[in-house]
Amino acid sequence: MSRIISTILFTTILLGTFIVVTSQNWFIIWIGLEISTLALVPLLCSSFSPRNIEATIKYFLIQALSAALLLNGAMIQAWLTGSWSILDPTNNVTMLCITIALAFKVGLAPCHFWFPDVLQGLPFLQGLIVATWQKIAPLVLIFSLSSNIFSVLLINAGLISIIIGGWGGLNQTQTRKILAFSSIANMGWIVITSFYSTQGAIIMLIIYLLINTAIFLILDLLTISSLGHLNNVAQLSPISIILTTLLILSLGGLPPLTGFMLKFTSLYFLISNNFIVLSSLMIAGSLLSLFFYLRISFNVSLILFPQHIMSLTTWRNNMSTNHLSLRTWFLSLLSVMGIIAIPITLPLYIII
Repeated sequence: MSRIISTILFTTILLGTFIVVTSQNWFIIWIGLEISTLALVPLLCSSFSPRNIEATIKYFLIQALSAALLLNGAMIQAWLTGSWSILDPTNNVTMLCITIALAFKVGLAPCHFWFPDVLQGLPFLQGLIVATWQKIAPLVLIFSLSSNIFSVLLINAGLISIIIGGWGGLNQTQTRKILAFSSIANMGWIVITSFYSTQGAIIMLIIYLLINTAIFLILDLLTISSLGHLNNVAQLSPISIILTTLLILSLGGLPPLTGFMLKFTSLYFLISNNFIVLSSLMIAGSLLSLFFYLRISFNVSLILFPQHIMSLTTWRNNMSTNHLSLRTWFLSLLSVMGIIAIPITLPLYIII
């Protein structure tokens, strides 16, 4: 795919999300979601492999289903009230359709079944867009509709997502599936928090986007598609593996890394509103996720398979005197912020 076409498609995706975030009309919101989805489909199947095409078709069918539910719910609302505004009170049928549609788009359980397979079949850069940017618009809708939407239904879905996200990632060896189940769990944390504090949910979304972007980019740079590749890359680029390990632990919420602020923010607002039982269940579910994050870090740091002496010193001999590329500087900045950005994220409480 040429650079001009890719630039146009990326701009269209940004435009679709901007339309959804700034609009208060259901029909315009539906148009923004469809623009973003249709512009993303050609990018997803750019490598044109059978697995890639399969993942693209699955993604398109799920997005078409969720868009149909959203449009039908909005049409029922317009038929009964004569208004397309998202600010007007809605009936139960409309809210049920919209709730299910947003759960599909975000990847909340039990509407999560498509997400791991789709992410596994996509390259890292395309998977990054699906796992991060494409979730901004539906999450903003959930934040906006937190007073009208079925809160009990989405809170239960979020709690199940935390458990399934941790349980599903236990026996996975493919890094993209591990990131998919991790995203499902994190979406559960963000959605539950949004009903008790929109400001806290926004902080969590920013931290999630920051850490996930850094992990996807560094895994793409090192071409780490499975956990077995971590042992080989550890011999060739020790610093990169240290960054990868710290980013994975940060995503798991291990203090004092940046990802700890994601769960700390949620627990702070939930406990402040006296939701002790719900917080306890969320903590218990997150322990499953933290277990396989720690297992990955343990394997990387302690299990070193025998290698030829030349491969052990390849990273030393490949040191060049050329200036670092802009991509390397950007990835380094994201990695550092994803690991030790607590002093940066703390002011978000004051700003937001």
